[in-house]
Amino acid sequence: MFNIVIVEDELIESESLRRIITRCVDNSVIHEASTGKKAIQLIDTLDRIDMIFVDINIPLPNGNQVIEYLKSKKNDTKVIVTTANDDFDIVRSMINLKVDDYLLKPVKQSILTETIKKTLNVNEADVAALKALKQTMITLIESCDYAQWHSFLFERLNDACTRKALTSDQRKTVTDVLELLNQYIATQGEKLLPTEKKVSALIQDISHHGLTSTGYYRIMTSLMSISEDVFDQALKKYNGNMDFTERAKFHIEKNVLKNLTLDDIATKSFVSACYLSRAFKKNIGAGFSNYIANRKISIAKSLLQFSNLKVNTIALELSYQDANYFCRIFKKETGVAPSDYRKIVSPELH
Repeated sequence: MFNIVIVEDELIESESLRRIITRCVDNSVIHEASTGKKAIQLIDTLDRIDMIFVDINIPLPNGNQVIEYLKSKKNDTKVIVTTANDDFDIVRSMINLKVDDYLLKPVKQSILTETIKKTLNVNEADVAALKALKQTMITLIESCDYAQWHSFLFERLNDACTRKALTSDQRKTVTDVLELLNQYIATQGEKLLPTEKKVSALIQDISHHGLTSTGYYRIMTSLMSISEDVFDQALKKYNGNMDFTERAKFHIEKNVLKNLTLDDIATKSFVSACYLSRAFKKNIGAGFSNYIANRKISIAKSLLQFSNLKVNTIALELSYQDANYFCRIFKKETGVAPSDYRKIVSPELH
């Protein structure tokens, strides 16, 4: 994903730039500022800016001052200057500021597209991969496949945590998903605006603090909270045929950290507890209790491998009031006790 900022006080020019950038760089998040002051606020707010378009003649502070401030904060940002003035003094000042390119308005679409791809070194394979990732995410959400969505999210998170040596790539594995999710959320109307803020806050959290054993559980529960908002909204709009066992799975996933009972889930699925119990094993291939245990143990395994939570704490977070009972269930599902599992997968946390 690319974070791109447009600093332009003319609305038509700004809209034209946004349209061309969106068409040229599909995997981009675009931010806009109509004044130098707003541009500086964005520079302070955004953890990373890959490219910035700056009109020199914006209201104070002017474009030169904005670029100077940017260079003092984020020297690796690619800077493209846009101006209607073809003046030698301006060109010389651009050389002094070490900008990446200088475009005269009105900028032709072909020239702008070529400049963007050349400056950002856009990799078409990466673009295609992000498009496929975005489609996978949308499909999971709009089909209300909550359990598979959680599996998808935690797989990305765990994969990132496994590659601890590659710090920037490690974070990007997760932040790319979150930025794509925010793009989707932005299309869903005002009801998900608070969720959009949650996602942005989590992106900043990961960007600033990375993915550590101390922060793993916080990030996981933040992802689950965001997912709950998104899937509650998706369920309201769902037009497919969701039978009662699929509805039961949906509500199990929504409440997977809580103490789940057959009666509660049956009520949410609009059937009797006895009928749900029989049908669940027939349709899902696992008994109701076994299915819940499997989902909880899957989360427990991640927490044992990547978080620094103690075994007793993990049991409580999964709503097992008796840690010994949790240990028995875990050993039944995996063949080893939780503490032994941690020794195997994450000896440094032992």
